[in-house]
Amino acid sequence: MSYYNNNNDDDNRYQRREEQDQEQERGLGSFFGRKNEQQNQPQYGGSPGPYGQQQQHHQGSQTSFQSGPSQSQYGQSFQHGGSGPGPQPRPGNNMVGGPNQYGGNAPGGGYSQEELEQHEKEEKYKKWGKTAGLATLGAAAIGAVAYGAHELYERKEEREEEEEEKRRKEEEEERRRKQQQQQQHHQQQQQQHYQQQGGRHSPGQDSAYGGGYQQQQQQQRPQQYGGSDGFVPPAPFGRPAYSFNQNDVRHADPARNSENSPTPRQYPQLRHNDGDTVIKIGSVVALKHNMTGRFLHTDRSHSTQTGSNQQLVFGYRWNPDQNDWWQVLPANRDVPVPGSVVSYGTQIRLRHLETGRHLHSHYNFHDKSGQNEVTAYGDESFSDENDHWTIERWGDGAYGQTWNGNDVVVFRHYVSGMTLHSHEILISEDVQSVTCFGPGREENDKWRLHLH
Repeated sequence: MSYYNNNNDDDNRYQRREEQDQEQERGLGSFFGRKNEQQNQPQYGGSPGPYGQQQQHHQGSQTSFQSGPSQSQYGQSFQHGGSGPGPQPRPGNNMVGGPNQYGGNAPGGGYSQEELEQHEKEEKYKKWGKTAGLATLGAAAIGAVAYGAHELYERKEEREEEEEEKRRKEEEEERRRKQQQQQQHHQQQQQQHYQQQGGRHSPGQDSAYGGGYQQQQQQQRPQQYGGSDGFVPPAPFGRPAYSFNQNDVRHADPARNSENSPTPRQYPQLRHNDGDTVIKIGSVVALKHNMTGRFLHTDRSHSTQTGSNQQLVFGYRWNPDQNDWWQVLPANRDVPVPGSVVSYGTQIRLRHLETGRHLHSHYNFHDKSGQNEVTAYGDESFSDENDHWTIERWGDGAYGQTWNGNDVVVFRHYVSGMTLHSHEILISEDVQSVTCFGPGREENDKWRLHLH
């Protein structure tokens, strides 16, 4: 066993104090050196030294040990790997701290302050690089997911558009097929109708719409007078001549309604090109009152106040809107081919495009003028003879001639014989009274067509 005497202890203390003073003067006290020295100091658990205890001396952050006699051998491995007794080597003037005892990334002994700072910067840059790399990868992943979702959405839209286009084509083909079947059915019915009338005409020979009541009525050509009486319409078939008296109530023929009628419920809508003024079955027109310039109008928001509670027909503003358009249709139980040319003297119906109701008049209900009211009545599945109007050219009737859209015309109610009439009597603002009145000789009985 080796022991230190007191003189040796004094020499050692003096030597360590001198080293600490030199280190403080250089300003190179290192955290790593101090920490390593603290961790690597030997522990003495033997008998007490000359002073009866283990001696520990602390100076600032630097720790040194003073050991008395101990049973522990001094031949253990210390910081510099040496064995046996003797003082440990001091760091040189250009060294900071001792060897790295942590086993981590911290630099060991023998590095200058500048190298340590550089090492710390490099470590920070590495961390920043890793963080930036992870952020870049995350952004790329999010971008890839967003792009994939966008591509999926676009493909879904394309599929939906393709399906919608396919559906439209199928519907168009189905509509055309039904229209062709309907036209063939119309032709067959018309052929049967003409055969029942004695086979006098064939559908291909008829350039003007007529047949049944129409043909019989056209054979009774009206006389034309040059006197004050003007044009006198013929009497309705099988009935007395018209009296044009509101008290002479006449009733519609129940056999001439839409029930069990061979007349198709719908006809193709025909639009007129510039220069095409010939009116046909299916033509879409607006009726403009010649005197006041207002268009014949109806809508679902106006009803009569007379007790009939039907949809009101009135004269509205001076430019046509969507509620001013009517389609020319054949009378009930007639089956002309769609697009057949209409001649004057022919009974027709006018169906309102927006609501599907028919231009209608009847007895026993009068507006504020005291004249027979005009309404919009029925629908595509129901119509009666009070929806029938005979088309005439103003002044001479022109029975048998082609209905021209440029002519001033009169619409004569077939049951009563009175005509579609309007005047400057306002029911309310922009609601001009329209009635069925008189034999059709007044200026207020004139109408012009506005072609669609």
